[in-house]
Amino acid sequence: MDAWVDVTFSVTVSTDPTQCVCVTGDDAALGTWDPTRMVRMVREFTENGGGRLWSTTIKLRAPQTYNYRFVVCKDSQIRPIRAERNGFGGSSNGHGESAMDCGSAAPCPITIYKWETNVRPRVVVLEGSKASLNLPVATFGSYDGMTNINKGYLINQCEIQVRLHSSPIHMWKSKHREQTYSIKCTAVDYSQQGGPPMQEDDDDSRDSPPFCQLNDVYACNVNNHKLSVAQPQGPVGLIYNHDDYIVFKSQIADPATMGFQLDFYVCEAHQTPKFVGSSHLLPHKQKDSKIVRKVPIIGCKYRPIGEVTVECLIARPVEGLTLTLESSFQTHWKKKDLEKGLERSLDIGHRGMGASYSRVSSLKENTVASFSAAATHGADFVEFDVLLSKDKVPVVYHDFAVKVLYSNKKKHSKQSELFEIPVQSLTQAQLQSMRLFSGEHDVEINEEQEGQCHDPFPTLQEVLTGVDESLGFNIEIKYPQQFIDDTWEVENFIDVNENLDRILTVVFAGAGSRKIVFSSFDPDTCILLKLKQNKYPVMFLHQGQTNIYTRYKDHRASTFGWGINFALSEHLLGLALHTEVLLQDLSLLERCFSHKMVVFVWGDDNNDPKIIRQMRDLKVDGVIYDRIDCHKPEHQGPEFEVSSAKAAASFMQVVKGDENASVHIFDAESQLSKPVA
Repeated sequence: MDAWVDVTFSVTVSTDPTQCVCVTGDDAALGTWDPTRMVRMVREFTENGGGRLWSTTIKLRAPQTYNYRFVVCKDSQIRPIRAERNGFGGSSNGHGESAMDCGSAAPCPITIYKWETNVRPRVVVLEGSKASLNLPVATFGSYDGMTNINKGYLINQCEIQVRLHSSPIHMWKSKHREQTYSIKCTAVDYSQQGGPPMQEDDDDSRDSPPFCQLNDVYACNVNNHKLSVAQPQGPVGLIYNHDDYIVFKSQIADPATMGFQLDFYVCEAHQTPKFVGSSHLLPHKQKDSKIVRKVPIIGCKYRPIGEVTVECLIARPVEGLTLTLESSFQTHWKKKDLEKGLERSLDIGHRGMGASYSRVSSLKENTVASFSAAATHGADFVEFDVLLSKDKVPVVYHDFAVKVLYSNKKKHSKQSELFEIPVQSLTQAQLQSMRLFSGEHDVEINEEQEGQCHDPFPTLQEVLTGVDESLGFNIEIKYPQQFIDDTWEVENFIDVNENLDRILTVVFAGAGSRKIVFSSFDPDTCILLKLKQNKYPVMFLHQGQTNIYTRYKDHRASTFGWGINFALSEHLLGLALHTEVLLQDLSLLERCFSHKMVVFVWGDDNNDPKIIRQMRDLKVDGVIYDRIDCHKPEHQGPEFEVSSAKAAASFMQVVKGDENASVHIFDAESQLSKPVA
């Protein structure tokens, strides 16, 4: 016969005054992993005055086994629900107060600061022999001999990044241009909701909209010289020096009602910072995700004293995509172990069996047949690019453009010519049926071959369903960037949020238990990939300063130093570095490894067996190269946790029994990754 047990959950964790701790799990009383139904815990003040201990008591049915995790989120967004007598939908904290969760009739924006992400959740087994059970006090993120903590993701709120870089401040008076300025960013609420009604005699009021006390603004400096992670601002914000890249971050409910105020202070040695003026960024009511604004700096005498160029990125959640707190693999990476406990690099097939339009390959690149053949020849992963067709279907192809064959109508010219056209200008059906040519060497793409698995431009869905799940996918998201000469890879590309929404919807519908790693050369795409989903790792692709390709204008994509600090500041898994540039300064590898970052390498140099051996000896985590069949991998096997409960449980058993196994994790307390044996 079933019984009910009052289970008391307790955990110690450092929190800010605006934060609270919740518990969630695989039962209705625990919210069923739904971030909007988490159960709020109560802060306990111990005799020594500490407030790190949080607890709550929940009535659970026995005998039964429950899985659960702890989550730190924003306090103001957790609302009370009524405790039910039968134990469903409510709880008691043991102090005469109702427990809290995020359930309410009206949706509220949910901000998760950090949550526990060990592969296997915490477990409690209830036998029903006792009416109450006090679980041992847990340490946030640490159990089963490992510590895994990850930052939050977008649920039903947006994140705005306000960025200042490339000498953005210009003062009118020349004597003020050489001064050093500190900048503080504050969220401003323009919605007027919840405030006193405006009176008729207030129509000419010059009062400013109120500062939004509920929206924290975090700041960091991403430059080439030092590591900076997002943290609360000081009284005068951050100092801007030449070549700095300052980022202010805030998660908000609606970009159309929230603006920002930038306050400027002059900072001189041995003197208190002096306030000199402010700028205002009004709410963004368009759908554009990336904007650049030049706004005036208004001085203390209400006159413009200069201007500042501000760049904004708006990250929105994926509409219709339901993400739970059941599991995450964003920060997990298990090194492959050889028989003697030595680490080895992943073998990653470039475009499957290799590029076929620019060099000889046994199979046509970026096809289901090429990917499947790479798996047969021992590839751990295959790397391929995804971009949208005109009808917004994610397709697999390497370049932004193709060439179309057409005939010149002029009588004196009977010769056919090739015309370059962006992939985004052709529908999926046109891409798969028209006579098209590669932009590299004018090689025909759609020449007839036997079998649909050999067809070019397969959809992402076809690849996910047509290639065995045991083969991992390194999915590169194509998004155009601006070159150093101010030209663009492609003009008028689809909005970055919509581009990712279309791709992620297909991935989560068809991924199954497949191992997936996302990557992109575009820094903003990497940011959004990390914010929009909580399951798969994200890596920053970087070409560095090379003579092969045109240099990107974005500081973060210009040199490896910038790229490493950017990846750390955004909590990415690691980087995929261009081998040609890496060989010029191998100390960059040590810099990455010192921060426990995962490193892949890519480039034409990797088609040299000697270079492949050198990269393996340097213990990079993955080598992306052509012709897996010519450079057959030495070993095979999975390297990081896959997305099924059965596989995750098996992985945990392997790790517990293997002293040499290592998992790299992200520790939100220190803002860095670290290995746990």
